[in-house]
Amino acid sequence: MAKQEPFRSEAAQALAQSGDGDAALVYLAMCAGTQAQLPPERLESAMLTLRRLGLVEQTVRQTHRPEYTERDVTDGLGTKEFGALVGQVQRMLGRLLSTEELKCLLSIHDYLRMPAEVTAVLVSYCIRRAKLRGGRLPTMRAIEKEAYAWADLGIDTADAAVAHMREQLQKQSRVGKICAIIQISGRSLTAPELRYVESWIEWGFPDDAIRLAYEKTCLNTTGMKWAYMNGILKRWHEKGLHTIAEIEQGDTAKPHTQAKKNGLSALEQEVIAQLMEED
Repeated sequence: MAKQEPFRSEAAQALAQSGDGDAALVYLAMCAGTQAQLPPERLESAMLTLRRLGLVEQTVRQTHRPEYTERDVTDGLGTKEFGALVGQVQRMLGRLLSTEELKCLLSIHDYLRMPAEVTAVLVSYCIRRAKLRGGRLPTMRAIEKEAYAWADLGIDTADAAVAHMREQLQKQSRVGKICAIIQISGRSLTAPELRYVESWIEWGFPDDAIRLAYEKTCLNTTGMKWAYMNGILKRWHEKGLHTIAEIEQGDTAKPHTQAKKNGLSALEQEVIAQLMEED
């Protein structure tokens, strides 16, 4: 792994909020120019968190990617393996690939050396992800970008690819359900919004707890305020309250110092106080 820039306070805050200890360990190791000794599946999960938080620099390989020519594409099509891969990808996308798109696929095949069976899973994942997001079929540029991300994670076998695809699609399906809970439809989440939602998933909140936090947010702020809702869920998470039963018990059985004031619980007052400090 390439050495990262010096550790930043913003990185520390983002990692602390993510609650991903493995990601923090990997990031510290990268800052030191070393590699964290973690099992492959935990390393993969940590790298996904770092990529989501924007703490992993773009891979050096991408900046040095070969500029393929039409002759390179022609030569590649003359090989049995690449020719078969092109045919498979075109069937999956339901259309013929242009020369520029073939160059993207050649980059995956020739430069990244991604096995054909892994590439097939990659394309399938990108197609299913696009459908979950309610969009069109992915472009080859988007598929190529995802291929570099997979290469960074060391996904180079069909089993690893399928496991990664299943995990990511499950997470994205959950994101869609949460969007419905907070009444967002007809658009994709922005990057900051997605980071909030993924944090709530990582913290282990079920749908009904997220719905409760959303209702409290709307009631106390007359609308959806992301920072406020995240503050509620973050406090519950820090207190070990995740299910509705735990939240109700932890939010009602309070000592006298946690009595309600102006109709707000102590937890809600705490959230508001922090938001005012951040502003």
